[in-house]
Amino acid sequence: MLLDGPIGVGKTSLGQAAASQLAFGFVDGDDHSAPGHWLRSILQTSRSIVSASEECLRAYPAVIVAYPLRCTNWLFFHETFKRMDIKCRCIGLIADITAISARKPALSAAEIARSAEMIAEGYGKRAFNDFTVRTDEASFEETCRRLMQKAQQALNGN
Repeated sequence: MLLDGPIGVGKTSLGQAAASQLAFGFVDGDDHSAPGHWLRSILQTSRSIVSASEECLRAYPAVIVAYPLRCTNWLFFHETFKRMDIKCRCIGLIADITAISARKPALSAAEIARSAEMIAEGYGKRAFNDFTVRTDEASFEETCRRLMQKAQQALNGN
């Protein structure tokens, strides 16, 4: 299960909480970001995320990966997991920039600016998302419950 969305929308915090409650593994894609030229970095990062996901799947029935997705990332993950006979689904997380700007811990001005760019570029609202969850409409606990419900629906093919 991939979580897509802009910086500060809650991919990591909600993903960790949902994975814990569902007894799934969790991979924070940011922990796998490779330095260097963007194209090489994307491929190295994506391969590292796949390896970490495979490791999680040895111990858990499913894994939640928190990582903002470009279409190229989605295609890589979808096709790579498909060859491994692993179902790959995506949930987009979205919020208004005002809510993202007010989050705790606070984001830097550069992170807020990049988040606004990512929102404009469609992160969290991609055509490949199976579902979308707003993270600025309810409490963290209620949003996590909604995310878990959508994750279970996506994994069941609904």
